[in-house]
Amino acid sequence: MKTNCLLALVISFATACGSTSNTSSPNANANQNLNAANSTSSAAGEAGKAPTQTQTPATSPTLSEGSSKTVTVRFPTGATEASYTDSFSGYGYVDYVFDAKANQSMTAEITKADGNKAILSVMKDGGPVETDASQVQGWTGTLPENGRYTVRVGQMRNDARSDDKPVKFSLLISITD
Repeated sequence: MKTNCLLALVISFATACGSTSNTSSPNANANQNLNAANSTSSAAGEAGKAPTQTQTPATSPTLSEGSSKTVTVRFPTGATEASYTDSFSGYGYVDYVFDAKANQSMTAEITKADGNKAILSVMKDGGPVETDASQVQGWTGTLPENGRYTVRVGQMRNDARSDDKPVKFSLLISITD
C-alpha cells in the first residue's frame, strides 16, 4: 500500500512538473512556447490589471536594483583628463566607459560626494583590474591590456538599502602614456 501511494505521488509530481522523457507532445511544445512568451511580461503590475508584455535587455537592472546609465568618456582634444558630475540613488550606478591601451597610467577619483557614499570600481571585462580597484574613493594604477574599461560609480549595498536619496558626485578620470 505504501509503495502504491509513493508511486502515485511520484507520478503526480512528475506530471505536474513536466515529463523527463525525451519525447514531447504537441501540448508540451505549445506550453513551452506560451511560457517563453509569458517570461517577457512584467512581473510587477497594479492590482486588478494584467501585466503588460515588455522585453527587457539582460543588462538592465530590475526595479529593486535601481536605475543605471552608461556614459562614454570623451577626453577633450589634447587633454589627458575628463571630469563628470552626476548622481544616482539606491542600488543605481553610473558606468563611464572608454578605450585605453596596455601600460597606460590611469587615475579615477571621486572628487566630491554627498556624505562620502559614492564609491568606484575600475573594471575590464566585468571584473576589477586589480584587487584594490574595487569599491574605493580613488584608484591609480597601470592598465593591464588594450581594450574597453569601465569606471562604475555607485554605493555600498548597506547604504543603498538604508537610503534611496540621490547621491551627487564628481568624478575625475585621467589617462597618460
